Amino acid sequence: MPSERYADLHLHTHYSDGSDSPSRVVERAVAAGFSAIAITDHDTLDGVSEGEDAARGAGLGFVRAVEISAGYGKNEVHILGYGVRLDNPELSTTLLHLRESRETRARKTLDKLNALGMPLDFGSVAAQAGPGAAIGRMHIARELNAQGHVKSVQDAFNRFIGAGKRAYVPKTRLTCDHAIELVHGAGGLAFLAHPGIGTTHAILNRLLAHPFDGIEAYHSKHTAGQTDAYLQVAAERGLLVTGGSDCHGTAKTTAEMGKVKLPWARFERLIERLGCQA
Repeated sequence: MPSERYADLHLHTHYSDGSDSPSRVVERAVAAGFSAIAITDHDTLDGVSEGEDAARGAGLGFVRAVEISAGYGKNEVHILGYGVRLDNPELSTTLLHLRESRETRARKTLDKLNALGMPLDFGSVAAQAGPGAAIGRMHIARELNAQGHVKSVQDAFNRFIGAGKRAYVPKTRLTCDHAIELVHGAGGLAFLAHPGIGTTHAILNRLLAHPFDGIEAYHSKHTAGQTDAYLQVAAERGLLVTGGSDCHGTAKTTAEMGKVKLPWARFERLIERLGCQA
């Protein structure tokens, strides 16, 4: 292990909207010099076991985790749940419901795209996702790009399927309190994800009135100033701190792994609070 150790506790696989398998994510983390990771796929824990096995085999610390889509009024809020039990019935059932709602959303999006003169086959979109993966907008964007309807994956979001665009369909979201309760009920710790993105910062004080255990101060889309500000918020409120790249492999414009390094002391405090070994 390197003398200075770091963790990346925000990584996605092809089980949600990333491009890599959990095993490949582990390989890349080892190559990037990390000592511990967490796979935080959107609304699913399906890739966690594979990732944990691969991490253990590579001598890498690993935290079981999930990123849950939630709502606070009209705002979308993401909640990271660390240390959750995989066999918790309520969490498993709710995540399955969210997964099924993603498929319904995808089909409605395809209906809108068809009406705009861009017919896409659901089977082809599912193939973009891969076996066992939850189908999402990223996979629709990839198929739009593959069919030549857009110039790039990002172009698909910018023109058609991003929030407020002509083929956009809102996602099913839990309330913020419900998501936190699910994480706590499964033995985990709930963190407010990337508060510097979207509208989250504007409602930060209201959000942190809810029983969060921590805040994601380190993130690839946070400026150095934002990171410092969120570290101060955490210190003032007695919150734990997490962070990560939010890397989706090559599914998005650039692969972000390695750009954000959570200091090891922050990782150790999380593990200590969870009462487990990584």
